[in-house]
Amino acid sequence: MTYNANTPDNLSQQSFSSLMAQAPVAIAVLRGDDLVIELANSQILQIWGKDERVLGLPFIEGLPEIVGQPYVGLLQNVYTTGQPFYGTEAKVTLVRNNVPGIYYFNFVYQPLIGTAESPGGVMVVATEVTEQVLSRRKLEDAEERLRLATEATGLGTFDLDLQTGAVIYSPRLARIFGRDSAEQLSHSELRQIVLPIDMPIVIAAFDKALKTGIYFYEVRIAWRDGAVRWIRTNGNVVFGDDGIPQRMLGTTEDITEQKQVMDDLLKSEEKLRLATQAAELGTFDMDLINRHLVWDKRCRELFGMDEDSPVDYETSFLLGLHPDDLEKTDEAVNFAFDKARSNGEYDVEYRTIGLHDKKLRWVRAKGKVLFNEQDVRYRFIGAVLDITENKQNELRKNDFIAMASHELKTPLTSLKAYIQLLLAKALHTGDSFLLNALQKSENQINKMTNLIYGFLDMSKLESGKLVLEPTEFDMNALIQEVVADNRPIAQSHTITFERGRPIWITADREKIGQVINNFISNAVKYSPKETDIKIAVSQVDSGLKVSVTDSGIGIKAKDQQNIFQRFYRVEDESTKGFSGFGIGLYISAEIIQLHKGQIGVNSQEGEGAEFYFMLPMKPSL
Repeated sequence: MTYNANTPDNLSQQSFSSLMAQAPVAIAVLRGDDLVIELANSQILQIWGKDERVLGLPFIEGLPEIVGQPYVGLLQNVYTTGQPFYGTEAKVTLVRNNVPGIYYFNFVYQPLIGTAESPGGVMVVATEVTEQVLSRRKLEDAEERLRLATEATGLGTFDLDLQTGAVIYSPRLARIFGRDSAEQLSHSELRQIVLPIDMPIVIAAFDKALKTGIYFYEVRIAWRDGAVRWIRTNGNVVFGDDGIPQRMLGTTEDITEQKQVMDDLLKSEEKLRLATQAAELGTFDMDLINRHLVWDKRCRELFGMDEDSPVDYETSFLLGLHPDDLEKTDEAVNFAFDKARSNGEYDVEYRTIGLHDKKLRWVRAKGKVLFNEQDVRYRFIGAVLDITENKQNELRKNDFIAMASHELKTPLTSLKAYIQLLLAKALHTGDSFLLNALQKSENQINKMTNLIYGFLDMSKLESGKLVLEPTEFDMNALIQEVVADNRPIAQSHTITFERGRPIWITADREKIGQVINNFISNAVKYSPKETDIKIAVSQVDSGLKVSVTDSGIGIKAKDQQNIFQRFYRVEDESTKGFSGFGIGLYISAEIIQLHKGQIGVNSQEGEGAEFYFMLPMKPSL
C-alpha cells in the first residue's frame, strides 16, 4: 500500500506538518532520489541526536553515521519498488551528544507516491525499544548464567503446574533419576522411581508445601539397574491472587556421596566416642577466633567442675591449673600456637586443682592447633588423660631411688677412698698389675658414682626439688676444668679446646659443668678411638653457645627428636655393647631448660655429632 500526501483528498502540507509534530511516535518524510529530509518531528530528531538544521539535507548528510549500515539501502529499495519495509528490534549506530552508541528500534519505511509538483519519497515511522531489548537480554543472560550454574553444581530443575500436573524438567534432573535426558516422564512417573518405603516422606513434604510454600525432602530412589541413590529436593510454591497454589519450582540433587560421607563420619565419631570412653579421655575444642571453649563431661571431671557450669580459657582452664604448673602449661599452649616451631603440636603434663571439688589431679594433654591457608590459627582440639595414679607411682619410685642412691653414696665414697690409698701404695711398690687393676676399679667406681648422682638428679627433677644456685663465672675456665678432669679417663681420644678471653655468665656452675661433662662422656663412648673431640664456645645474638663435636657413629634423624627424653636409648646394630640408662641427656636437657636456654644436636648417621646448648647472657633464673 502506498500513501499519497499530495492528492486533494489528503491533508494540506501545513496540516500534515502539524499532525506530524503532534504525533506520539517519531516520524520523518524523505523526498526524491537523494532522500532529502523534508519533514522530521521532534521525536525523531531526538532519536537521531540532531536538530532542525538537518531539514533539507540528504539523509546521508544529515546522518553521516548511517553510512555503512543497511538502512540507506533499505530506504532506496522502498523508494524504488514502492514496497514498505518493517523492522523489528533493529540495531542502529547513532551519534547522540557527540557520543556514538548502539540503539534498537521497531520501524516502518512507508513509500509515498510522487506527483508533478512533488517527487515521491519514504515516510519513516519509528519507536525506540532500546531499553526493552537490553532488559530482555539481561534477563536472558541471567537465565543462561543460572542454567550454567545449576548444571555446574549438578542440580536438576523442575517446573510443576499444580493445576494440570504437567512438569517441565532439565536434562540433568532426568539423569539424577537414572533416566535418559531425552526421555519424557510425567510427575507420577518420577514419583514411582522413589523407593516405596520413602514415598510417605514425599507425600508429607508435598502436602506441607501446599500450605507453607516450602518444599523439601531427602529420599532414596531406585535406578533401573537396581542402584539405590539418595536425592534432595528443594522448592517453592507460587500462589495465585486467590491464594490457590499454581506452580511449584525447585531443584533436585544427587546426595548419595554426601550421605555416604556423613554415614562414615557418624560411624567414625561413634568409634571415637567409644574409644575415648574406654580410655577415660576428656576432650576439648576451642574456637580461637571467638574464644569459645567446649569441654566434654570427662574433661570437666578432670578439672573438678560441675557438668552444667560454663567454661572458658581464662577462668576455667588457667584458674584450674596448679600454680606451680601455670607458667609451664601456658608456655606449652603458646608454643603450639607458633606454627613455625611446633607445627601446632601440643603435649604437656600438669596438675589441676578442681574448681569445685578442690581435688588434686595429674593429667596429660595432647592436642593440635589448626591453621588456615594464611597460617592464622582458628581451632584448638585435643584430649586429656588422668595420669594421677601413674604420677603417684613415679613419685614413690623416685623417692625410693633417691633413698637408695643416697644410701649407696656413703659406702661408695669409702670404697673410693680405700682404692685411692691402695693406688698410692701401688705407685711406691711399682707393681704394674696391681696398679692397673686398681685404676680400672677406680674408673668403675667413678661410673657408678656418676650413675647414682644421675638418678638423684632425676628424682629431684621429677619431684620439682632440683634447685639452681646461680653464680657469675667464666665459661672458658669451667670448660677447661671439665676437659682436664676427663683427659685421664679418655686417653684414647684427643680432647681439644682453645681457651680464649673470659666469657662471664650467670648460671649454676656445677650443673652447667655436669652438662658439658655428659656431652664429653657421650662423645668418648660413641666415637672411635684415636679420634678428636672438639669443644667450642661462642657468643651468638644475645646468648652463649657451647658445643661438643665428635667423629662418631652419628644419630639418625628419627632418633634426634627423642634423644633428650628420659630413658631413651638408640637401639640398633651401631649401639650394641654400649652401656647406659638414657638419663644423662635427659638431665642435661632439664638443666638447660631450667636456665631458660636451648639444647640440641646436629648430626648425620655415620658422620659424627655436635651436641650444643645455648644460654642467655643475662640471667633470667
